[in-house]
Amino acid sequence: MIKLKTCNVCKKKFRANLPGRLEIVKRKEKGKVEIWVCPKCMPEIKKRLKDLDLIF
Repeated sequence: MIKLKTCNVCKKKFRANLPGRLEIVKRKEKGKVEIWVCPKCMPEIKKRLKDLDLIF
């Protein structure tokens, strides 16, 4: 069975095992929040994270 995730940027569905995708998990007291980014939107998000000094 193929698991499909929805990109939080462009709202398109993609396979969860694609290379180049990004999954951000934030754990909270009452569960967790998952943010998925497809490989097409990944360069823009990577650029923004680099501007914020969150990645090297």
